[in-house]
Amino acid sequence: MVNASISDWIKQLSEEDMPIFAGTVANVTKALHSGKSSASDVANIILQDASLTSRVLKAANTVHFNPTRHSISTVSRAVMVMGFDQIKVITLSMALIDNLRVGEQRAQLIQEMAFAFHAATQAQEFAKQLKLDDAEDIFVATLLSRLGYMAFWAFAGEESLTLLNEMHEGIESTKAELKVLGFRLTDLTKTLCHDWSLGELLNDYLNNRLSAKNTKVISLAVDIATTAQQGWKQVELETVSKRVAQICDVSVEKAKKLVLSNVNKSKELTVLYGSEQISRAILLPDHIDEAEALPKLDIPDVLNDFSAPDFDYLMRVSQEMTQVLQELPLPSISIVLEMTLEGLTRGLGMDRAVFMLLNETRTKLTCKTGLGKQVDELKQQLIIDLASNQVFKRVVEQRQSLFLEKSNEDNISKQIRAMLEGSSYLLMPVVVKNKVIGLFMADRSSSKRDISQQEFIAFQQFCQQTNMGISFLAIQG
Repeated sequence: MVNASISDWIKQLSEEDMPIFAGTVANVTKALHSGKSSASDVANIILQDASLTSRVLKAANTVHFNPTRHSISTVSRAVMVMGFDQIKVITLSMALIDNLRVGEQRAQLIQEMAFAFHAATQAQEFAKQLKLDDAEDIFVATLLSRLGYMAFWAFAGEESLTLLNEMHEGIESTKAELKVLGFRLTDLTKTLCHDWSLGELLNDYLNNRLSAKNTKVISLAVDIATTAQQGWKQVELETVSKRVAQICDVSVEKAKKLVLSNVNKSKELTVLYGSEQISRAILLPDHIDEAEALPKLDIPDVLNDFSAPDFDYLMRVSQEMTQVLQELPLPSISIVLEMTLEGLTRGLGMDRAVFMLLNETRTKLTCKTGLGKQVDELKQQLIIDLASNQVFKRVVEQRQSLFLEKSNEDNISKQIRAMLEGSSYLLMPVVVKNKVIGLFMADRSSSKRDISQQEFIAFQQFCQQTNMGISFLAIQG
């Protein structure tokens, strides 16, 4: 039975303090573990958050995650290149940092997060060295194995000061936790793992059910992070290097280089994930000059504000789409649609872009996917009856794009006008094998900004490329 105090904490964290993190974890985990999920499903989750989108693309264009250095401009492409597991590592790391930016005991929180990211990076790299299949899951399990501690120091209030005082007086941390809180912070982590579905590997680790090999890797990483946090010198580095050499079956000298490389990597990645404070709190051994440590990751600049049109970006997406269609395995049609929606919102500066599917009887359009403002509502509610919405019917029947300005809305029903919030719209039929299967629609309904004729032309050209790509995929089967 869950301690009542823990239940109160879980409720507070889920509903008030960390609801976005809990939701991101749940959505990403569900998408990644569902056999029916595609790269576009995962990309769509990331694309709901503009800041997360920008930083994922930064990560996707670093040597660490993209050794080939082929430019990646869309999240859909990033998911394809890096894979589901690596995307999970990046998104959960960034979401964790985003949700723990404040706290009553900021110094203690930074130390906890530095410990967790350092240990997680060491564990992941050891797992790769040992050629274990679940290196990314090991990273996530190690990182989130201290989630209860991180959440506590971020949101505890007066209880955090009381607990700190008890610990400063020399009371062992677990005993101090039981005295002040009535439960151990490890138990808070276990309950969060269960309630937020943080992953089977983490659950097994917290409940001592993990395989011996994975347990050994995580324990070694945790011990190294503990040593680093206590301040390590050359003697401590030699000691941990001997353990690494034994477990990873390498020379002591190579083990030492691996450990130091992992320290540097954890410092660089935490900057990439969004926190220089955490990076600074991950310590190299005292005898190593940080300024002369291992080379820095090359982190490219990526546009953070996608509200304004960026035709150069639109061109990059267009080129990326062409590249994807030339590679094997070929992408799914949903990936091409997702890349199109990214181009329209982030390149053409639209507030919203959606794909509507035409039904078999060719009488109704239903919103199937989209990006931007209020898209979730449209996916749930938008069904356009062509008989009462002649503008959409004309686009379908004549197979021609349309710049529908607000002053020309007479042929749209009041219900649809209200749902689309009265704006100017760009419409383009999606044609596959000489048959209309749906429409692209883009607008600036939220910002109420005007759409220029130049932007309409760019919209037509870009969507026409999508039509060609989808037709090619349809022919390939």
